[in-house]
Amino acid sequence: MILYPPVHFDGNEWFIIISTLIMWAVVFLLPKRFSFLTMLMIWLFNIYISQVIDFIIGKPPLLLYYVNDIVEYEYFDALIYLVSYFPTPYFFVYYLDKWRPKGWWFGGYILSWSLLTTGFEWITLRFFHVFTWTGWSSLYSFFSYIIIFILNVVVLRFVQRQQKTIIINDNKP
Repeated sequence: MILYPPVHFDGNEWFIIISTLIMWAVVFLLPKRFSFLTMLMIWLFNIYISQVIDFIIGKPPLLLYYVNDIVEYEYFDALIYLVSYFPTPYFFVYYLDKWRPKGWWFGGYILSWSLLTTGFEWITLRFFHVFTWTGWSSLYSFFSYIIIFILNVVVLRFVQRQQKTIIINDNKP
C-alpha cells in the first residue's frame, strides 16, 4: 500500500495533530484503570474495526466518504487509524468500568457516547474537513457508533474475563 502526503497541509491536518495530542494527554492524565493487555486489545480492536469499515464503505466501489484530502490512503489517514481513534473508545470503556451503569442507564450510556461521538465527527466534517461525505450521513454514523461501542463492551469484558482466568490458573499449585 502506498501512503500519499497531504495535498495541502491545512486545517484538517492541524486538527488531527492537536486533537490527538490533547486526547492522548487526557488518557495519560487519567488514573490507570486497565492492564496494559486490556488497553492493547481495545487499541488493536479499534484499529481493526475502523480500517475494515473504512476500507469497505469508504473506498471504491461504495466510496460513501473519504478521509482528509484525497480518496487514496495518506499519511494522516494512517495517523487517524493508528493513534487518533483510540482515545474515544478508551474513554468510553474507562468510564463504563468506573461507573458500571446497569439496565436503562447502560443503554443511555451507549446512546450518549454515540451522540457525543457523532457530534464530534460532525465538527471534524463541518469545520475541519477531516471527512468528505459522498453518500454518508450523521444518522448512519450514530447507528454505527452504537454498534462499535457495544462491540467495545464485548471486547472489554472478554479480555477482563480472560485475564481473571489467567490469574486464577497462575495461582493454582
